[in-house]
Amino acid sequence: MKSHLPVARAMLFCAPLLLAVSACSNGGDDDESLPPASSVFATPQASGSAVGADVGWSAADSSQVTAYSISASSTGQPTVSKIVDATLRSATLSGLTTDQDYTVTVVAQYAEGASSATSTSVHTPRITNTLAEIAAFQNAADYSASHNGDAVMIMRDGQIVFERYVGSYNRDDLHVLASGTKSFSCALMLAAEGDGILKRSDVVADTITEWKSDPNKSKASLLQLLSLQSGLSTNPDYKPADVADLDTYQLAIDDPANYAPGQAFIYDPLAFQAFALMFERRSAGTDPIDYLQSRVFGKLGISGDDYVWQRDAEGHPQMAGGASISAPVWARYGQMMLQHGTWQGARVLPAQGVEDCLTYPNPAYLGYGITWWLNRDVGDTYDASVDVVPADGLAATGANQIAPRAPSDMVMAAGTGHQRMYLLPTQRLVVIRLAPLTTELDEWSDDEFLARLLAASTS
Repeated sequence: MKSHLPVARAMLFCAPLLLAVSACSNGGDDDESLPPASSVFATPQASGSAVGADVGWSAADSSQVTAYSISASSTGQPTVSKIVDATLRSATLSGLTTDQDYTVTVVAQYAEGASSATSTSVHTPRITNTLAEIAAFQNAADYSASHNGDAVMIMRDGQIVFERYVGSYNRDDLHVLASGTKSFSCALMLAAEGDGILKRSDVVADTITEWKSDPNKSKASLLQLLSLQSGLSTNPDYKPADVADLDTYQLAIDDPANYAPGQAFIYDPLAFQAFALMFERRSAGTDPIDYLQSRVFGKLGISGDDYVWQRDAEGHPQMAGGASISAPVWARYGQMMLQHGTWQGARVLPAQGVEDCLTYPNPAYLGYGITWWLNRDVGDTYDASVDVVPADGLAATGANQIAPRAPSDMVMAAGTGHQRMYLLPTQRLVVIRLAPLTTELDEWSDDEFLARLLAASTS
């Protein structure tokens, strides 16, 4: 019984790297009665052979701050520091040493020398790939190419450390993501929550009022919608190949719901169209992609020229699978997620919200969070008699998780043709794998690909 518990061209890069760790704590010999800066974080920063950190923070709760002092210290290494104006909320520390643990501290300075400090931890990785890593990356790329792959790109600590593009495909070419597109809805939800447009606890039928008369749809929350446990059971009139000729919002309104919320995991693309419709109605008609551009993509240096988004016959964006984007640009989005919602000294999305999307304990299917596939043991939450899980999200043969040889904290965005973005927090990696949509029926194993790619780190 189902449980309801919660001929290829290769490039190798040896760029300097840096990783930020999210935990923050008060520290230093400061006056604890004075308000400190809060939400301190550091993100990767590299320029040529130099490594550093982009540091960001929220202002101290006081109008009496005269300046902020930022420093990075590590045992046996010189301390790097700078003082910035009290109006600033970010700074870059340069000249750090590679492969070291640093403590980055932001001190709110007050008159007469008083201060209050907050710190976070940072590790600066080595500059070069090891020979074992180079061999592992090449081995994984060989596996991808043998399955008709177009590209493998690996980013570590925000720096591209391996690329291979096959045939006529180039690094800057836009590539269809198919259902890899779904992961952007997490960012849309979090940004909209931050702007007070909606909350994940909202009952969808309060906005899509056409659902109020349905005994199942009337109860579904936005969280249940985006974690695919709302009960929606796939409208037979929806065909991904025919989106340009359909009204996907109306199809979402008419979508049947054969289960009460929380009873089944149903991989229904129209759940994402229902979310887009809900967002538009709550935001006075704001286009979801325009909003993503202004609130998320633009802050990552991504412009409207960096992607193409498919739309239906009524001009509605295809949120379930409509994005085409290049490997490096998609990886940029993944790196922001890996950094708990931060980018180059600025917060893009709330840290806890990002954590929720990547770890949500879905009671209907533990292998899926909020718009992302999760590499954790699904226990007894998979029931083939009620759940509808695509092959990409099913556990590997003989296992109870997607990739048993990969770390359990691996998170994946996946699409038809085995489009992949893997987030690997333990290894500080974002990995992109792209292929033609026609490779859908080709035998592919996420476990085999990741086992090859991570061989150097697990040996």
